[in-house]
Amino acid sequence: MNKDSFRSLLKWLKEQPSIEAKATMYLISVGFALLLFAITVLAMGYSPLLALETLIVSSLGGKTRLAETLVRMIPLIFTGTSVIIAFKANFWNLGVEGQLYWGAIALTYVGLFLANLTAPIQLLLAFSLAFLAGALWALIPGALKAYLGVNEIVTTIMMNYIVLLIVDWLATGPWHDPMGFEPITYPISEYIRLPKIIMGTRFHTGLLIALACVVVTYIILERRTLGYEIKAVGDNVNAAKRSGINIVKVIILTAFLSGGIAGLAGASEIAGVHYRLLRGISPGYGFTGIIIALIAKKSLVWSIPVAFFFAMLLLGSDAFQRTISMPAGAIYAIQAMIALCILMPEYALRRLKL
Repeated sequence: MNKDSFRSLLKWLKEQPSIEAKATMYLISVGFALLLFAITVLAMGYSPLLALETLIVSSLGGKTRLAETLVRMIPLIFTGTSVIIAFKANFWNLGVEGQLYWGAIALTYVGLFLANLTAPIQLLLAFSLAFLAGALWALIPGALKAYLGVNEIVTTIMMNYIVLLIVDWLATGPWHDPMGFEPITYPISEYIRLPKIIMGTRFHTGLLIALACVVVTYIILERRTLGYEIKAVGDNVNAAKRSGINIVKVIILTAFLSGGIAGLAGASEIAGVHYRLLRGISPGYGFTGIIIALIAKKSLVWSIPVAFFFAMLLLGSDAFQRTISMPAGAIYAIQAMIALCILMPEYALRRLKL
């Protein structure tokens, strides 16, 4: 394909708002991603077909593996939703990982020290505190941006490391279980452990909470005044200010909601999977949520299948190590390539000014 043909294709994609044009753009992007994946795997000395087979079999090959993929998808739905609502207001919340851990800390606290409460109250309180913990942690960079104009990218990233140190301190200090062979806390109360959807697997009802969270967020963004204000601030903050929108209020509420949803991700991991607090509950779910939001183009509906795909990649990274001895870090390179290939066409359209 020569330069003129390529420009003609990009121009057609820009002028066609139809589903057909969008599907074509995605197919081209995925094709480039697969090509780069094959080249990368070959450069590492492995078979691309074997790697692809390993990825599919490890994540979809049977009830147990599919259930495990869904388990990995649950926190990704939460973190993707958290990032989307923040990005809608042009609030670059890169601290979702830390907010996730605050949710985990809050739920663990309820499960350890308020275990005498009745089951429904304990469960409701645990998830409410998890939401509040993540929300309040996100409120700090939100307030710094709203009142002082401090760049939230810097503050949210820095605050991630503070939370990880707090988790390490709790897991090795006051909440440490001496029977554990690693930094880990005592197990949480049985009352706040989420029921399993498929017995014999780790697939739990946190998926229902995650989907409900997506629905509520969609209603806020598309059916409520706050959602209109969030999108107005994200599109053009100066125009939003001239129209009478309270910018400070919108940034504060956006940060609060985004952090709260991230906190629910950590709560679901403790209540549904680990039952104890430890540093390794998240292999980067918060950062992956950023990629999910970008690939889904800030669409809550599309974030769900994208989250499922990235859950497949996470399981694939484990399988790559076991079966073909491929480094786990290779999967992060693959994630980055997929994101770049899907985001590049839009950049090309703007760059070429078609």
